[in-house]
Amino acid sequence: MEEQHTSTILDYARTQTRDFTEFPFQTADALVFALLSYDRIPPSVPRLKSLMARYGSLSRRVHSFDWRHPVASAQALVRVPFSGPTMRQVEQELTLYEEHHPYLEEHAGFIPAGTPRQFYRSIAHNPRFAVTRINAADERFDMSQQTQFAAMTFLLPTGTLVVAFRGTDDSLIGWKEDFNMAFTYPVPAQKQAADYLERVGSLWGGDIILTGHSKGGNLAIYAAMNAPDAVKDRITRIYTLDGPGFSPEVIHSYEYSTVVHRITRVIPDGSIIGMLLTHSPHAQRIVVESNADGLMQHSCYTWLMHGDRFARAPDVTPASQTFAEAMNSWLSGMTQRQREHGVEALFRVLTSAGHGTITELMTAGPRIIPGMLGSYVGLSAEERKYINQALWMFAGATFHH
Repeated sequence: MEEQHTSTILDYARTQTRDFTEFPFQTADALVFALLSYDRIPPSVPRLKSLMARYGSLSRRVHSFDWRHPVASAQALVRVPFSGPTMRQVEQELTLYEEHHPYLEEHAGFIPAGTPRQFYRSIAHNPRFAVTRINAADERFDMSQQTQFAAMTFLLPTGTLVVAFRGTDDSLIGWKEDFNMAFTYPVPAQKQAADYLERVGSLWGGDIILTGHSKGGNLAIYAAMNAPDAVKDRITRIYTLDGPGFSPEVIHSYEYSTVVHRITRVIPDGSIIGMLLTHSPHAQRIVVESNADGLMQHSCYTWLMHGDRFARAPDVTPASQTFAEAMNSWLSGMTQRQREHGVEALFRVLTSAGHGTITELMTAGPRIIPGMLGSYVGLSAEERKYINQALWMFAGATFHH
């Protein structure tokens, strides 16, 4: 039997040029839009806040009536226009911006330099995606609330809305919010995601697809399960791409049961982040092969494909499964207070050097070790125990492949 050629989402972004009418929305497309949510949002993309101020209610639409454009204004009273720029226009705007501002891959994480820009340019020049419009951008970063959130909505030529939630960015605040999920429900980003979906659903009609990578996948599920029935009934699919799960109580809740059969969970075979917390066996699960190991598999650019579909793996690796079992057992053996103290202690050490992003920590290198060691030594014996146990499990999952 002839061996199938393997590719990645970079190849799909470049070569899958059929429109969505000819070739309907695929799981790979969910990854495309999830990755697009990580990029810089230019000024031409309307913000959700301004859209709600203008179109959020009938009275606001009447108040915003523009007599210079009576026909368009009259139409807006009945149906809010989706007037955002196309992906091609956004890419052109970003290119002009980068001529005067060197591109900063703020959300790249474990991704090789230049990869996101290569991906974005391929999308913008691909007829399948170039005409897709983007709207309702919303970005929030609040250190006091320990939250990082971003979302945007795409309109396919078929009329379907694709709501993409950004995953964890490079900020330590964003990563801390992920860890806060172990003892807090809901975290601020989850509430913001539900609010975002409700507002977008009130602005525009049509079917809705939700997607997100990492924390973004968790937010997509939370937003769906807490959506008003009028919005929830329009959701056709929810994609969580290597996203963490929820507590067992949430998984067994009525709200979760209303959407679980619409969830598609995609994880690499050595998943670590996507194995955190609890996942329902009733959601569709796709395990994909990757050309990386350990934590590096969290980058979707390493996930392998055969043509238009992901290269399936039979199951996650033993190391990934062992990590999930050990982590869940560890968490279940701790009280909520102990989980909170452990997370607070870990991030107290990480922020002791005065840096706010993962990239800054990695760039600083050995210079930050003395300060972090000093902070670590200053912890209580109980706090050090929690950190040691967590780091040991992550190290085991990363290096035992």
